[in-house]
Amino acid sequence: MKVPFFVSRSGHYTPISGVRFIVLFNMSTLGFQRVSGIGTQRSVDFISEGGRNDYPIMIPKPQAEPFRLTFERGYQMRELSITGLLSQYMGAQAIEANPALGLILVLDERQEIKAIYSFISQGVLEWQVSELNASRATPLIETFTVAHRGLKNIPVPNFF
Repeated sequence: MKVPFFVSRSGHYTPISGVRFIVLFNMSTLGFQRVSGIGTQRSVDFISEGGRNDYPIMIPKPQAEPFRLTFERGYQMRELSITGLLSQYMGAQAIEANPALGLILVLDERQEIKAIYSFISQGVLEWQVSELNASRATPLIETFTVAHRGLKNIPVPNFF
């Protein structure tokens, strides 16, 4: 199943060849060329009991810094207001306003899904749009960074 598309004014779906990562936030669909921050890290302390047990024991501690995902060089993939997505004009639907459920679809060269990650966004930390130039077709979103509560790898169903 080929996934990435751009809705043109005529209503036809046109593939964007440079997009390899589809990102879904609640009702919004964006395509990006690069994604960084996919991974996990735990905060732990080690204590020594002494006596016969001379190996340190690992204990989890609260996370000091939030997990971050950075999306680079993004396109709008469906009819969507980027202003509403990145600001609070749309209230609860804006990503900055509230936590949002997110999915990252990783695509191969044939635009087929190879991996799926889910996360709960805690909000947008920073975003920057590309240089606006009417004579060039460039990605709309240059960088887009969100804090999240951790990633889950979802198995890809066989029908993809």
